[in-house]
Amino acid sequence: MKQIILISCFCVLFLEIHAQELVSKWSFDQFQEDLVNEDVADKTDRLLGFFDSVSGINGRGVRFDGYTSFLEREKFGQNLPPNFTITAWVALEAYPWFRCPIFDLRMGEKEGVLLAIKRDGTLTAGLGQPIDWTEITGPKLPLKQWIMVSLVVNHNGLSTLYLNGKKIKEIDKSPMIRRTINNRLTMGRNAILEEWWDYQYTVTNHYSFLDGMIDEVYVFGKALDNKQIRKLYEDQLPLPEVISQPRVLPSGPSGPAEFGANYTRLNYTKQWDRLWRVGDYPDVLVRFAGNNSRLVFWRGTSFVPCWVTENGIWYTNEWAETWGSDVTSSAEPLMDREARFSHVRIIENSPARTIVHWRYGLVDADYNFVAKDIDGRGEWADEYYIIYPDGIGIRRIDLYYSNPLRKHDWEESIVLLSPGQHPDEVIDDPEIVLVNMDGESHRYSWRDNLPVEMKKPEKANIHVVNLKSKYKPFYIISPEPFESAEGKYESPFFRNYSAALGENYHPDSVPSIYGWWNHWPVAQVPGDGRWVETNDRASHFNLTTFTQWKDYYMDERVKTRIMLHGMTQNKPEELVPLAKSWLHPPEMQLDDGEVMYEPAERAYLVTKLSNSILKGKLLANSDQPALRPAIILNNIRITDPKVEVNEQRLTVGEDFQHGVVKELEKWKTIIWIDAIFEENVNLL
Repeated sequence: MKQIILISCFCVLFLEIHAQELVSKWSFDQFQEDLVNEDVADKTDRLLGFFDSVSGINGRGVRFDGYTSFLEREKFGQNLPPNFTITAWVALEAYPWFRCPIFDLRMGEKEGVLLAIKRDGTLTAGLGQPIDWTEITGPKLPLKQWIMVSLVVNHNGLSTLYLNGKKIKEIDKSPMIRRTINNRLTMGRNAILEEWWDYQYTVTNHYSFLDGMIDEVYVFGKALDNKQIRKLYEDQLPLPEVISQPRVLPSGPSGPAEFGANYTRLNYTKQWDRLWRVGDYPDVLVRFAGNNSRLVFWRGTSFVPCWVTENGIWYTNEWAETWGSDVTSSAEPLMDREARFSHVRIIENSPARTIVHWRYGLVDADYNFVAKDIDGRGEWADEYYIIYPDGIGIRRIDLYYSNPLRKHDWEESIVLLSPGQHPDEVIDDPEIVLVNMDGESHRYSWRDNLPVEMKKPEKANIHVVNLKSKYKPFYIISPEPFESAEGKYESPFFRNYSAALGENYHPDSVPSIYGWWNHWPVAQVPGDGRWVETNDRASHFNLTTFTQWKDYYMDERVKTRIMLHGMTQNKPEELVPLAKSWLHPPEMQLDDGEVMYEPAERAYLVTKLSNSILKGKLLANSDQPALRPAIILNNIRITDPKVEVNEQRLTVGEDFQHGVVKELEKWKTIIWIDAIFEENVNLL
């Protein structure tokens, strides 16, 4: 009985539509590869880009990917009558980057008619001609549910906008539109290329694509009244549920795993993944046996390395960045949305440590290299992530700079969010804790008269981010005074950023106290500083920025800085011993061979052993402790090392880890000891 009633209702609706002078109808029920049928004229229109046939409001619908896909007819082929109605069903996954039409029938920016969605999610319609154009704006549309939008135009100048069968806005002096027979028709993308201003970057060469589904698009040759519009909506009730693929930044399989780096492919959504011309191993994932934190190098961040906490919160210490009169917005790897000049590779991988190399070019928002000197190649950076099984390691930044030397940003504390997340869900108050080598600390709250420059405590060099997680990201840098292109400082320089500081660069109302943007990660549209108004897309917010500290090395070609970083369960003040072990490591004395401590590797480098046996002392104390030290035996290959501390044999896999690495012309053996030494110990 239910089936008979539904069929009867559909037949009645079908007959009524024809009685109401249906001009065009796209049901999207039949696809022939990239062609879809327009039912009234029984002709086909072309679908371009990556699209999918999906379950619609009635039968099938079309899923546009938000990046490439849309329907297009070069010429509409008929003139709209003085009275007409456009109605369509749409289910949005995210709001467009800038105004995106559901139905666009224009031959110029203000020539024709369109029914569209603005970047803030509000429904809008525009119609007229260059000398007489008007727009109607409606309410903000919901996401992930079917809605019916309608525009009714009457020759007497009355134009009405409807949402779900209800009148929401009307104007009584709308202009007439001219002939549309030669106008281009598009659905899911603007018919013409338009310029879209934003606070820090104006888009001039990119179309706006609809991210969502469209179904049952009708054009009537008359102005439907309120009752008829209402009936079109009610005849589709109850509405089908929209089932969407979750949009979560991918960090690999959950749970702890054997320590090490792996090539893999981290997928995001079907629509986004289809854009990438890669195989099964474009990304790199570093996991740890002792906890569920991980370090992720993913295409969606342009391979920017991100620490991910045990409960899925993403964080990064940024990259090298520059700016200037020759730069559009800024020059940095996040502008490399397609990872054209950014790549990642595993250099070393063993149970004792892993080294991942990330190389990138400093390009601006228009993909131009800047800071070009005599060779014309711009600036590049090599970053090395030397990570040990405790989830702590070195970030080494080798910036191949141009002359004249310019300022750079080397560290910015950035938290990444999946669509739907808000900063308050992932960060606690106070947000940042700074600590110095004496254990003095200061907690900074973005809610409590936050100073721009963060000068307390004096000579702070330990930085901890108070994420809502068990494991929290930290870094440690040299506390020494220095002078560089960025300035002259007595100790590391920290400053913050917030929505209040950026008040001239964002809309009047933003939904967070932080500097919060969605032009990165994942995004494929050029842009910079696109402030979040709705958290419908992947996004990021920053905390401290423009952190400066002493160069580790510099010559006429490269400038190097290093930091000790990782994830910790300890209180911020409890990181001082770790800082001491790196900045003031205990002396190691050997009976044979030579040894030096290399802070850029967090390791003791041993050479010239005559018999492959290391024997000596580690002169540790509370001021010069050794926290989980690493020892690199160069030109030595030991596949089954025996390690003793104070004549106690250590157990491999529990008390220490080891690895053997073959380089081009030598072997090396790596020993990592999972112990803390605060007094002299004998090593064998």
